[in-house]
Amino acid sequence: MALVQLSAQDAERPTELHRGDTVELRLPESATTGYRWRWWLPEALRMIADEHVPATVGAGAPGAAGERRLAFDVTTTGQHELRAELARPWEGQARQALTFVLHAQ
Repeated sequence: MALVQLSAQDAERPTELHRGDTVELRLPESATTGYRWRWWLPEALRMIADEHVPATVGAGAPGAAGERRLAFDVTTTGQHELRAELARPWEGQARQALTFVLHAQ
């Protein structure tokens, strides 16, 4: 079992994992603008954390950006896709969409 860290640069390309690994995905987010990441996780991934982490520089300043941190355990082998969309809840169209392809052994 290992901790695997992913970012936006890892989207669209396969990531090799093992059943039992923990994955931490961090994406830039400025929650005060209304844009937040939303997730579609397959059943093979068990979410263990979903939180906004303030930036260390300018932390506490009004409107300071940060990151959305998602952590999950890989519970099943096979190919899985995690989809993330940056959107405002009151708008239908996402500003950005990312797909992460996970191959678990």
